Amino acid sequence: MTEINNRIVKFDNLKGLAILLIVLGHLTFQRKYAEISFIQSLSFLIGIPLFFFISGYFSKIGPDEPIKAFKRLLIPYLIFCIIWEIFNINYLGKSPNKPLFIDPGFALWFLISLFIMKLILPIFDRFRYPLTISVIFALLIGFLDVDVLGISRVFAYMPIFLIGYYYDEYRQSVYQKLPVVRSNKFTVLLMILAVLLTFAVCLSVPASMIRMKFVYDNFILEDLIVRIIILIVSALDILILTRFMTNRELIITQFGVNSMTVYLLHPYLIKISTLYAEPVFTGHPKQIILYILVMAFVICFVLSRDFITKGLNRIFDAFYGIFSAE
Repeated sequence: MTEINNRIVKFDNLKGLAILLIVLGHLTFQRKYAEISFIQSLSFLIGIPLFFFISGYFSKIGPDEPIKAFKRLLIPYLIFCIIWEIFNINYLGKSPNKPLFIDPGFALWFLISLFIMKLILPIFDRFRYPLTISVIFALLIGFLDVDVLGISRVFAYMPIFLIGYYYDEYRQSVYQKLPVVRSNKFTVLLMILAVLLTFAVCLSVPASMIRMKFVYDNFILEDLIVRIIILIVSALDILILTRFMTNRELIITQFGVNSMTVYLLHPYLIKISTLYAEPVFTGHPKQIILYILVMAFVICFVLSRDFITKGLNRIFDAFYGIFSAE
C-alpha cells in the first residue's frame, strides 16, 4: 500500500469515527439523563469539529472548486431540504413552520455551512494570519443571533476548518521550530491533557454551547472564554486523533468512505427508530444508553453500504445535469 493510500485510509478512519460520533450524538436528543448528556457533549465536542477538520484538509482553492462544492454540497442540501420537509409533514405529522432552504432541517446545516466555508476559503487565504482572523470571527459571531443558512456555525467552526486546510504546513512549521513536539513524552503529556480537558468540558459545559448553537447572554466574558476553551479542546482532540489514528482498515473505515451518505440519511432512521423505541426505554437510562450505542453502530453500518451511495450519487448527478451547460 502506498503512502497516499495509507493517508486516505487514515482519514477514512477519522471520518468513520466522526460520523459514528455524530449519529451517536443525534440519538441522544430529547433525553435528559446525565449519562446521556455526557455522551452527547463528547460526541459534538469531537464529531462535528473532526468532520470540518477533514473537510478543510481535503479542500482546495481553484477555479473549479465552487462548481464541485455546488455539486457535492449544495445540490444534496436542496434535495434533502425538500425530502425532510415532506418527511416531517407526512410521517411525523408536523406543520411546516420554517422557510424552506433558508432554515436548514435536522442536521442539514452542516452541508450549507461547509458549502459557504469552501466559497469563502480563498478570502481567508488572502489574509496574512487567516487562523487568527477566523478565531476573531468565531468569537464575534456569538453576539449575533443569525442561524439562517447555518451562518453562525460557518464562522464558529471556521478555525477548525482552516486548521485542517493548513494542517501539513502548520505541522511542518511547528516541527522545525519546536522539535520537542515530536518526542513520545511530549505526545503522551499532550494526550493526557486532552483527555482531562475533554472530560472537564463535557461535564461542565451545556451541550448546546459545545455545539456552538448559542448566543452570548448577560455573562459575555464568561461565554467568550467558554467558546475559546471549546475551540482549543476540540482542536487538541482532533490533533491527537490525527496523530494516533491507524492507517489500517478498520470496521469504521467503510463508515468514513461513505460518510456523506450516512450523514444525509441517518436522521430518518433515528426519527423512525425513536418512535418505536421511546415507549420501550422511557424510565430506563441504562437500557437507553445501550440502545443508543448499538443503534449508532447499526445505522452507520447499514447506511455506509456502497450501493446506497451509488444510488444517491446517480440522483445528484441527474439534478446536476439540469443545471450543467455540458
